[in-house]
Amino acid sequence: MKVLAFGEILFDVIEGRPFLGGAPLNFAAHLARFGVDSWILSGVGVDELGDNAVAQIEKQGVKTTLIQRDAEHPTGTVEVVLSGGQPDYTISEGVAYDFIKPPGEKELGQTAFDVLYYGTLAQRNKKSRDTLAKVLKENQFREVFYDVNLRQGFYTEEVLRNSVKNCTILKLNDEEAGVLGDLFFGERMEMKDFAARVAEEFRIGTIVITTGAKGCLIYADETLHFVEGFPAKVADTVGAGDSFSAAFLYQYMLHKDPVKAAGVANRLGAFVASCRGAIPEYSPEIMKVLGIKK
Repeated sequence: MKVLAFGEILFDVIEGRPFLGGAPLNFAAHLARFGVDSWILSGVGVDELGDNAVAQIEKQGVKTTLIQRDAEHPTGTVEVVLSGGQPDYTISEGVAYDFIKPPGEKELGQTAFDVLYYGTLAQRNKKSRDTLAKVLKENQFREVFYDVNLRQGFYTEEVLRNSVKNCTILKLNDEEAGVLGDLFFGERMEMKDFAARVAEEFRIGTIVITTGAKGCLIYADETLHFVEGFPAKVADTVGAGDSFSAAFLYQYMLHKDPVKAAGVANRLGAFVASCRGAIPEYSPEIMKVLGIKK
């Protein structure tokens, strides 16, 4: 399996300590742990953080050939303040991932990607937004995974509609479902009604709605399934949703069973929430759940 993640590379600064992150990178890094060939199309500055990012990403096994070095804009950062384990973000603007350029044929080579992943934050700037549109137009993917992942006010209804329109798997949380319900349909709806209407209007086969520690809802084949979560002593929730996305996609691509995939994804999400940072080392137990050999 070959997966291309598009979007932000940044450093979450938590209690003064920088942790490499960004939802697309977290997603790609977890997939690399599973043995998946994963690339990220993004930008970092020609600065110390940019050097640090590329070095760490290489160690995580994510392919770095599509990371652009931007001499005009710095590497992205986010100040994260934790309250009861829940993060509050202050996201820097005008950074390298806001200016991602379309990769040339030479850069892409002959790689045929099975999956494209993208979120919302990196689409706040027209430059990166246009690049994503070009990637979607000029490449064929078996699945297109859109993780809504709303941050602050960095989205518009147009961006959200286009993003949903182009995906085959939609993942969002229950709060984001309320936001999209208001924007798309003028009302906050019951989750089943929301999922059914989105699936019909945008012709999406699989919709995943996470509900925090409770678990998640899966809408597929006109049926809404609830998949119970797993208890965790929360250290911080940074990156837990991204690990869920990676595990869900991996299991779904293997078995085409979204409910089974969600069960495994809930386990990994709970484990990551119990650790500091977005990409902690896996325990032997979680490796067994994921089917990863040492």
